[in-house]
Amino acid sequence: MRRQLPPGNVPMTSEARDRLALELRTSVETLIAAPSPDSYNQVSKMLAALATAGMECPALDSSSRTMNAICDRFERIGKVGLTDSEALALRQGAAGVDARLPFLPLNKLNKAVAQVEVFCATVGA
Repeated sequence: MRRQLPPGNVPMTSEARDRLALELRTSVETLIAAPSPDSYNQVSKMLAALATAGMECPALDSSSRTMNAICDRFERIGKVGLTDSEALALRQGAAGVDARLPFLPLNKLNKAVAQVEVFCATVGA
């Protein structure tokens, strides 16, 4: 039996889930391999959109805490970098988030992505 979403929600398709999972994992690996403000911001925006869409899971919380630690260090020393334990935490977080993607309505995620983009454009202006 297929799970039921509340009325008005569009279920996550397998194609969308696969694309999002790949984007998240690729962004995390880019941040680990080539830490920069841009690679940090990409992962940060993805996690913010998932949270804004209503995803609740320990993996998202852990990833967000890890990103906050990276940001705090950047503010102190002026360089984006990750420790081995932070890299591991982000990889594990991406796997945990991946497992929760099918339960996130696609329309809520699309709306959240737009909200995060507008927020970032407004703050960055």
